[in-house]
Amino acid sequence: MAKIRFASYLLALAIILSACAKSHADPPTIGDYSSDDITETEIIYKKYDSTYSADTFSVRKIDALRGRRDTFIRGADISLFPAICESGGYYRNSHGEKEPICKILSDSGVNAVRIRLFQTYTSPAGTPCGRLDISRVIGMIREAGQYGLKVILDLHYSDTWADPGHQSIPWAWRNFSYDEVKNAVYEYTRDVLNEIKTNGLYIDYIQTGNEINNGMIYPHGYIDWNSRDESFDRLTGLLEQSSKAVREVFPECLIIIHTANALSRWTNENDWGSAELFYYQELDKRGLDYDIVGASFYTFEDDTPVSYISEIIDMYSDAVNKPVMIMETSYAYTYEWNEWTDNVFYRDKELAEYPVSFQGQSNLLLDIIEETASAKNGSGIGVCWWGGEWIPNADADMLTPWANQALFTYEGIATPTLSVFKNCLPD
Repeated sequence: MAKIRFASYLLALAIILSACAKSHADPPTIGDYSSDDITETEIIYKKYDSTYSADTFSVRKIDALRGRRDTFIRGADISLFPAICESGGYYRNSHGEKEPICKILSDSGVNAVRIRLFQTYTSPAGTPCGRLDISRVIGMIREAGQYGLKVILDLHYSDTWADPGHQSIPWAWRNFSYDEVKNAVYEYTRDVLNEIKTNGLYIDYIQTGNEINNGMIYPHGYIDWNSRDESFDRLTGLLEQSSKAVREVFPECLIIIHTANALSRWTNENDWGSAELFYYQELDKRGLDYDIVGASFYTFEDDTPVSYISEIIDMYSDAVNKPVMIMETSYAYTYEWNEWTDNVFYRDKELAEYPVSFQGQSNLLLDIIEETASAKNGSGIGVCWWGGEWIPNADADMLTPWANQALFTYEGIATPTLSVFKNCLPD
């Protein structure tokens, strides 16, 4: 009898462990959907947005895109999708059918994808988020090409996230002098691009640095505002090495200098203007070789109204003769949460003109695209959505703060907002 009880105990324990393993191996869902395909997509949409109805959801045409179907970038960052899929995640089209994410994006009207690369995410200074190494980047570029998508490569020149508050030097360069870092920037950029080229692939755009308002690769490229001229000399020296490598390997690839606040406004009693126009003027004074001004535009974090976008882009066109692309934007469609989310968009960030819903999210995207496309002389050349692929999953390294701003539901189903990229195009 004791043996039977012990065997029963082992069986029960095995079942419990199996269930626990499954709960942490399968992507979390709102609702219990276990089949490969999900047919009740509208029911799922209503779980996130009770106001949603396929009969009333609408996307207007943007006349400023007429004749620009191929040239105006309608982009989405996909950097995390390989790691999400490796961790058991998946993506589905709006009908609930599993498909490759690049196919879903292409079918939805996206014509470009943005992909970031950390230098060595496994270093002591690195972050595992996305496991962003060159092999995964090449895989993403290859898949994008299969579905006719252009590629924007985003080099962070860091082993971890690079942004206005974090521009950590790669661990391997930590003891380098400024001149050694300059040479390392050139060699690293060249080697990355040559590896892409050796694999028979190509990129259309490249960001040489990510949100570098305050410089990059600290301390060597840090902008000290008390010694502005010297700081911009040093920063430009680093960026020149990036540009040199790009022109050698992919001469036709367009170089983007990306700052977070290029479209933010400053104001005083009598005037207003771009918060960072001077930044690009400083680079131009030093003759930096680049092609595009890149900007982040998170209207819920910035007091700059969407309606200012075209006027600010016009300023860049006049002052530095460069087009502008919005490299990052996003907004929430829900306040839903689950154990794998840590959403940074919460109720205090909601804007009255853009209710947190699929329609509100879509309307914001439409307005940003329209404002960008309406800049004079075609100088607003594209808009990219950030974090659209960042759905929650069971990988502890992938706890997502962006799930409620994605272009896929937590189950990986394409949201109604994703249709904006195609349905905004004039007939």
